Amino acid sequence: MTHQVILLGGQLLPVYIGFLERKPQVVHILYTKETVRLKTRLVKHFNGVKIFDYQADPYDYDSIQEIITNIICHNEGAIFELNLTSGTKLMALASQQVFQNLDSFSFYIDQKQNIIDISNGAKSKISSSISTKIFLSLSGHNSYTSNTLKSYSRAELELAKDIFELRKNKSGIGELFKLFRVLGVDSNASNFKYYDAKYKIHWQNKNLSVKAPRFNLNSHGENAFQILTTGLWWELIVSLVVKDWKSAKDVHMSLAIKSSQNDKLDKNEIDILLNTGQNILFLECKAGIVTQSDINKIRTVSKFYGGISSKSILVSFFKPKEHLIEKCQDLDIEIFYIQESSTKQNDIRTILTKLDRILTKIEI
Repeated sequence: MTHQVILLGGQLLPVYIGFLERKPQVVHILYTKETVRLKTRLVKHFNGVKIFDYQADPYDYDSIQEIITNIICHNEGAIFELNLTSGTKLMALASQQVFQNLDSFSFYIDQKQNIIDISNGAKSKISSSISTKIFLSLSGHNSYTSNTLKSYSRAELELAKDIFELRKNKSGIGELFKLFRVLGVDSNASNFKYYDAKYKIHWQNKNLSVKAPRFNLNSHGENAFQILTTGLWWELIVSLVVKDWKSAKDVHMSLAIKSSQNDKLDKNEIDILLNTGQNILFLECKAGIVTQSDINKIRTVSKFYGGISSKSILVSFFKPKEHLIEKCQDLDIEIFYIQESSTKQNDIRTILTKLDRILTKIEI
């Protein structure tokens, strides 16, 4: 019977991955008074195993060694292993000393999804895949809603593509977007009509028609007006690209985290969530000008919903102002943008290469 000893720190994901990969029959959790809430959250996902827990002083080397020694002595004949990825450094040193003396297996999970045998440095790839539901639950968020590309019709996706091409080619559609802002258009309206010397806009019975000096748009679908009047067209364009990313196991759009106090209230909304099975990437899509409040939102999302196993990415149509780019660098927020240009257009599919690079930098 295999017993796994877990050192509980501020990150639950490496602990949970170690459990999934090694499949112990018994788990011993060393936690502190600061991580008792995390321990309660974690054990909900340890199904079908016996669980024992021990509160430890994270900076008392001798007492940690005593706890580990007692665990082993009270379970004579069991096979023991130690997950060193979490906990404080002193907890790891004290525990590893006991395991080393007993010649028992200790392992560490690195940022490249390898399990490393501490005794000889041998590596093996993580094979377990974690669902988006589990990822969010480990961060303390159990209720959310989201969409996928399947939520949108072919006509609506084609509308997003048409808007994208018009936006790149300086067709004047930016002036139409400004008009919508001036008019304070309700993007959820079931019907809308606007006529002047420049524009003829008609939205009724899920049919959309726009006539402008240099372009026309026609589409059908319950989301067509929202796609045109908000940044949803850009989210759809980005989603159409990232769904083909080889590391993406799960892609969510407009993922709304519900309040733990009232599940009818949205606490935050994430434009696009990419789940690789071992990591989460949060994409904030900006079709317009990036502001400081956008940066603040991105920072909050990564901090509260993903932890160190996640990464936040600003995906902007326009290049952000230099001081905001510097702010993103300071906050470890990645940036991808397409800059309008009359001579050259960046290929949005290069975001896939950037996602590959980002994944190698995430530390578990």
